Amino acid sequence: MLIKNVLGTFILLFNMAGLGYLLYLGIMAILEKLSPREKIQEKIPPPPAKETSTALENHIIPDEDDLLKDMDLSDLDNLNLDDFE
Repeated sequence: MLIKNVLGTFILLFNMAGLGYLLYLGIMAILEKLSPREKIQEKIPPPPAKETSTALENHIIPDEDDLLKDMDLSDLDNLNLDDFE
């Protein structure tokens, strides 16, 4: 008897949740028809065509000498390479 009452309660709760979800979907559909969202389409000009050689001409990648000049290598003197095995 107890199992029958518990299962009946669960069935009623799931039915109420389903009806609530259907009610929510219906209200959202009605609101969408009454006040549809306006889609703003911006006119974006296409980007200019880029040449492949411009990246090489601009020197995007800095020289290695400049990178080594900025690094502090004094901490590497005490480095024990046996720890990395």
